[in-house]
This record gives sequence, C-alpha cells and structure tokens, in this order.
Amino acid sequence: MNAQKKPCWIEKFHPDTQWDATIDQETSSKEGSNALIKMDGIQFASSVLHNGNSYLDQTETETHAQQAKLSCLYAISRVMLTARTVEDLCQPLIEHMRFAWLPCDRFFPFVEIDGKCFTVNKSAHLLPYQYSVPVVIDGAIAGQVGVFSDDIHVAGWPENEDSVFLKNIARDLAIWWQQNQLAVAQNLLMNDVCMIENAFNAHAIVAITEKSGEIRYVNEKFCSVSKYSAKELIGQDHRIVNSSYHPKEFMADLWTTITEGKVWRGEIKNRAKDGTYYWVDTTIVPFLDDQGVPYQYVGIRTEVTNYKQLEQKMEEQVTELARSNDELEQFAYVVTHDLQEPLRAINSFVQLLKKYCDHQLDERAKDLISHAVAGTNRMQVLIDDLLTYAQVNASQSLIEIDCEQLLKNVLTDLSVVIGECNALVTYDKLPVLKGIRFQFIQLFTNLINNALKFRRNQPPQIHIGVEENRREWIFSVIDNGIGIEEQYLERIFRVFQRLHSRREYAGTGIGLAICKKVVEHHGGKIWVKSTHNIGSSFYFTIPKN
Repeated sequence: MNAQKKPCWIEKFHPDTQWDATIDQETSSKEGSNALIKMDGIQFASSVLHNGNSYLDQTETETHAQQAKLSCLYAISRVMLTARTVEDLCQPLIEHMRFAWLPCDRFFPFVEIDGKCFTVNKSAHLLPYQYSVPVVIDGAIAGQVGVFSDDIHVAGWPENEDSVFLKNIARDLAIWWQQNQLAVAQNLLMNDVCMIENAFNAHAIVAITEKSGEIRYVNEKFCSVSKYSAKELIGQDHRIVNSSYHPKEFMADLWTTITEGKVWRGEIKNRAKDGTYYWVDTTIVPFLDDQGVPYQYVGIRTEVTNYKQLEQKMEEQVTELARSNDELEQFAYVVTHDLQEPLRAINSFVQLLKKYCDHQLDERAKDLISHAVAGTNRMQVLIDDLLTYAQVNASQSLIEIDCEQLLKNVLTDLSVVIGECNALVTYDKLPVLKGIRFQFIQLFTNLINNALKFRRNQPPQIHIGVEENRREWIFSVIDNGIGIEEQYLERIFRVFQRLHSRREYAGTGIGLAICKKVVEHHGGKIWVKSTHNIGSSFYFTIPKN
C-alpha cells in the first residue's frame, strides 16, 4: 500500500495486528465512558481508559486513530490483491473505510469509479458536506474517493492524516484500476489468440522455424496431417516430411528467398509418417530483426491434396480429350476428303448415263436420274460443311479483323440472294478485333443466310449490331423472320438438327453448329432469343483479350 508517512504518524506499523472498532468500543464501555476527541475539527474514535476522573492523554488517542487508519489501509491492500472486478473491490473497501472514523453514523465513505458510485448508505449523498480526492489515471480524473458527513468541518479538511489516508486509497485504487484493465485486456487478447489458434487448427497447418531450420512450434493441424506428434516434430527440421518429389533447385530457391527476407509462396508435396503423400499450398513469412536479418520463419499451409488429385485427373482428361479431338478432326477430314472422289465419280456416271441414254429413258427413269444428281449435290454440300466444321478447332494464329469491312465483303457475296428477296440489311459501326478471319466469314455468312432463308411473306429486315463492356464485345443479328419456338432454342445449335423439312427450307443442319463452334473457339458464347412469327435475335460474345 502506498500510505504516506507524516511526522505525526506512528513510527512502526504492524499490519498483522488489525484494529476492530467493535472490540475497542466494547473495551471502552467496560473501562469507562466513550470520549470523542476533536482534532482539527475531526472526531476520531479512541478507547478511553477511565481511572477515576483521569483520561488518556491526547497523544495516545491520536496514535490509536492513526493505527486504525493504517490497519484499514492494510486490509484494503489485501482486498486489492484478490479483487477482479470493481464490485469485488469497492464494496469491501467501503466497509473497511467506514471504521476509520467514529461514530459511523456521521461519516459515510464513498468511491466513484468506472461510472459507478459505492457507499454504505444509499441516502448518504444527501448529507450536506463532503470531502473527496480524485482518482487520477494517466493524467485524467477517473473517479474520486471521499466521505459524506453532516459535520461542517469535513468540507475544509487540511492536509493531515485524514486527507493523506484518502489520497493513499485513491492512488492505490488508480494503480489497481490500471492493472485490472491491463489484465482484462490481456485476457481479451488471450481469448482472441485462442480463437485465432482454433481457427487455424481447423483449417491451416502452422509451423514456426528457427533461423537454423529447426522446428520450434507446430499446431494441431500440422500433427493431424503429417501424422507426427508435436514431440516428434519439435527440434527436427522440415526434412522429416520431405517427399523427395521436388528437385534440389526448387528447395534451394525456397531457402534463398526466405533468407533474403522475402515471402515465399508455392505448392509442396510432403510425405506423412505413414508413408502417404500430401500437398500443401504454402506461404512462408520471415520475421526480421532490427538489422533486417531473419531470425525465424512462420509457415502457413493449406492442405490441397484433393485439389491436386482433381487437377491431375483433369489434366489427364484434358490431354485425353485433346488427343481424341485431334483424332476425330483428322478422321473427319480424311473421311470428308476421301468421300468426295467417289461422290464425284457417282455424279459423273449419272450425268453420263443421262447424256447418252436420254433418248432411251422414259419420264420415270429421267426423274430417278434427276433425284440421284440432286442427292449427290446435297451430299457434296454436306461433306463440305462437315469439312468446315472439322477445321474450326484447327490451330491458327489470331490476326486483327476489321469486322465492318469483313461484313461488307460477306454482304457482297450474298448480294444476289439479298436482291432476290428484297432484303434490307443494316449494321452498326463494328469494331476491330483479333480472331481467325475465315471463321468470322463463316459466322456472319451463316447467321445472315439463316435470316434470309427463314423469312416470312414480306421482305426480310436484318440488323447487325454490337455493344461492349469492360471484358467483351456483344454482337447481335436481328431479323423479322418466322422465329423459333421456345422448346427448340437450344436444339438448333446441334449438328444435323433441322426444324423443317428440305422441301420447306434447304440446308444440312450444320450452319448454326459451325457458328457455335467458331464463337466458342474464340472464347465466347452464343445464344438466341426468338418469338414465333415475329423474329429472332442471335447474340454472340467475343472477348477483348
């Protein structure tokens, strides 16, 4: 306790001998009458030894009052050692303070701290006089310690043992408050640390490694994944989980990076105690001393074994799919190429048959020959379309394409058909982008051809528009044709899917499938919105990058 010693205070204090006001009062009752000695306007309790008509001298009475206050300070200091909350401290503090002045019904100690006021009597604040000293914490007043009384002298207490008594309590209360707040903050911090550690244990593998590479801390997740106990890991280096999967250059780069004080990130394949392998996505952070030299490393890892297995399986599937696509494209190319020769021969022989035997054939035979020629022509168109479809994924370099100029060329090629059906074709200003030129010609040609082919009994109106956002160009080809029923909107992009018979509309059913493949080959997507007997709007996107 920080009790200040004044010249008039006793020289020696034995705190083990605590004063009990009740005992003193009982003793004084037996030995004589109670006397209240007024000192500087303050009444102190004292035991009065009655020997006839004589009283103890005033010095002995003052000494007894001072001893009572010291005993009170000692008792308060003991409470402060165990109190954890303001309530735990202040209520006993008030109980001890009330016996420092007698009679107890005239002096009512109070403590204000943390916005709360503690006193032995709730109505004590109604008393007319009070004396208090501030509780100063970090230079600011955080409360006060004092007494309420009906004695006018209280309000003007001089600098004596009573004011020093209250100042000592206020000073020690401030110290206790600071220490208590520090303890509360430390407890909160420890709770936060525990929660963070629990969160890490649920997800991340954490290890702290000395500059030498020796492991000095591992968390629970490290142990559960590696199947080593903490005792087996601490004191070892990370070679204990080395799988020998990575080349020496990989590990050398890791150590070079972190010893230079830089953060290292990467994926590492480790070996568990039972011989199984696991992958970890790793971040190693060096902790630097005042000279910028690492003195320890903190590694935070996330197990990604399942992800790596899926990644490996996906890579194998992609490789297999690429091989299969290459074989399919090669097969389609060979088949379509090799079919053209016998098809040309059949067409030629049928034409020769018609030429040399025309006068010998009746109308039925001539009709059959016409059907055969038409069939071979359709087969030729189909083979050409299949060959085009197979060549879409062929590896070709991207070049800059002026879409507006390319569209003008396409419209020129389609000018005869456009003129025959009196179509009106308009377009916005189109961008310059990177792509495969002949594929964009196929894309625009097929979409415009579709709009011209599937028209109603009125002149077709076709508009090619474009919008853009931060990532891509969004093209649109809008017509006023026959439209498409909703249940067929997805089906039309499949190979050989026709919604109408050849008698109604010519074609092979591959055009929109080619459009879809071209757009996807350029990293975009294609879709259609349509209303039956009103028109269709085809949209496709082309990424800017």
